[in-house]
Amino acid sequence: MPRKKTPDTIEGIDAEIASLHLLLNEAMQTSREKMELADLIKLIDSVGKNSLCLARMLKIRVELVDRQSGPSALLHQTLLELEEEWPELKQLAANYPLSLQEINEEAK
Repeated sequence: MPRKKTPDTIEGIDAEIASLHLLLNEAMQTSREKMELADLIKLIDSVGKNSLCLARMLKIRVELVDRQSGPSALLHQTLLELEEEWPELKQLAANYPLSLQEINEEAK
Protein backbone atom coordinates (compact mmCIF):
# COMPACT_ATOMS: atom_id res chain seq x y z
CA MET A 1 0.00 0.00 0.00
CA PRO A 2 1.64 3.30 -1.09
CA ARG A 3 2.13 5.91 1.57
CA LYS A 4 0.22 9.14 1.41
CA LYS A 5 2.44 12.14 0.58
CA THR A 6 3.02 14.34 3.60
CA PRO A 7 2.08 18.02 3.28
CA ASP A 8 4.88 20.51 2.60
CA THR A 9 3.51 23.35 4.71
CA ILE A 10 3.11 23.81 8.44
CA GLU A 11 -0.61 24.47 7.93
CA GLY A 12 -0.98 21.18 6.04
CA ILE A 13 0.88 19.28 8.74
CA ASP A 14 -1.21 20.96 11.44
CA ALA A 15 -4.40 19.83 9.67
CA GLU A 16 -3.07 16.24 9.46
CA ILE A 17 -2.07 16.31 13.13
CA ALA A 18 -5.49 17.62 14.17
CA SER A 19 -7.35 14.94 12.22
CA LEU A 20 -5.14 12.14 13.55
CA HIS A 21 -5.52 13.49 17.07
CA LEU A 22 -9.30 13.56 16.67
CA LEU A 23 -9.31 10.01 15.27
CA LEU A 24 -7.23 8.73 18.17
CA ASN A 25 -9.43 10.47 20.72
CA GLU A 26 -12.56 8.94 19.18
CA ALA A 27 -10.96 5.50 19.20
CA MET A 28 -9.96 5.87 22.84
CA GLN A 29 -13.49 6.99 23.81
CA THR A 30 -15.06 3.91 22.20
CA SER A 31 -16.76 1.69 24.74
CA ARG A 32 -14.72 -1.50 24.83
CA GLU A 33 -16.83 -3.39 27.35
CA LYS A 34 -19.18 -4.95 24.80
CA MET A 35 -16.67 -5.33 21.96
CA GLU A 36 -15.75 -8.73 20.63
CA LEU A 37 -12.11 -9.76 20.73
CA ALA A 38 -11.61 -9.39 16.96
CA ASP A 39 -12.99 -5.83 17.01
CA LEU A 40 -10.90 -4.96 20.05
CA ILE A 41 -7.77 -6.22 18.28
CA LYS A 42 -8.62 -4.09 15.22
CA LEU A 43 -9.14 -1.06 17.46
CA ILE A 44 -5.81 -1.56 19.24
CA ASP A 45 -4.06 -2.07 15.89
CA SER A 46 -5.61 1.10 14.51
CA VAL A 47 -4.64 3.15 17.57
CA GLY A 48 -1.08 1.82 17.39
CA LYS A 49 -0.63 2.59 13.69
CA ASN A 50 -2.19 6.03 13.96
CA SER A 51 -0.12 6.87 17.04
CA LEU A 52 3.03 6.17 15.02
CA CYS A 53 1.68 8.26 12.16
CA LEU A 54 0.94 11.12 14.59
CA ALA A 55 4.48 10.92 15.97
CA ARG A 56 5.88 11.05 12.42
CA MET A 57 3.73 14.09 11.59
CA LEU A 58 4.91 15.88 14.73
CA LYS A 59 8.52 15.17 13.77
CA ILE A 60 7.91 16.48 10.24
CA ARG A 61 6.34 19.63 11.69
CA VAL A 62 9.44 20.29 13.81
CA GLU A 63 11.64 19.79 10.73
CA LEU A 64 9.51 22.21 8.69
CA VAL A 65 9.72 24.86 11.42
CA ASP A 66 13.49 24.38 11.63
CA ARG A 67 13.82 24.65 7.84
CA GLN A 68 11.93 27.95 7.84
CA SER A 69 13.47 29.57 10.91
CA GLY A 70 16.32 27.36 12.07
CA PRO A 71 20.06 27.78 11.74
CA SER A 72 20.20 26.68 8.10
CA ALA A 73 17.55 29.24 7.12
CA LEU A 74 19.48 31.95 8.97
CA LEU A 75 22.74 30.95 7.27
CA HIS A 76 21.08 30.91 3.85
CA GLN A 77 19.61 34.39 4.40
CA THR A 78 22.97 35.70 5.60
CA LEU A 79 24.73 34.32 2.51
CA LEU A 80 22.15 35.95 0.24
CA GLU A 81 22.70 39.29 1.97
CA LEU A 82 26.48 38.91 1.67
CA GLU A 83 26.17 38.16 -2.06
CA GLU A 84 24.23 41.41 -2.51
CA GLU A 85 26.85 43.45 -0.64
CA TRP A 86 29.91 41.67 -2.03
CA PRO A 87 29.86 41.25 -5.83
CA GLU A 88 32.94 39.00 -5.83
CA LEU A 89 31.17 36.49 -3.59
CA LYS A 90 28.17 36.51 -5.89
CA GLN A 91 30.43 35.82 -8.87
CA LEU A 92 32.20 33.04 -6.97
CA ALA A 93 28.85 31.48 -6.05
CA ALA A 94 27.72 31.71 -9.67
CA ASN A 95 30.90 29.96 -10.89
CA TYR A 96 31.14 27.45 -8.04
CA PRO A 97 29.11 24.62 -9.61
CA LEU A 98 31.15 24.98 -12.82
CA SER A 99 34.38 24.81 -10.83
CA LEU A 100 33.26 21.58 -9.20
CA GLN A 101 32.43 20.08 -12.58
CA GLU A 102 35.83 21.06 -13.94
CA ILE A 103 37.61 19.52 -10.96
CA ASN A 104 35.63 16.29 -11.33
CA GLU A 105 36.40 16.14 -15.06
CA GLU A 106 40.11 16.74 -14.43
CA ALA A 107 40.15 13.97 -11.84
CA LYS A 108 38.89 11.45 -14.41
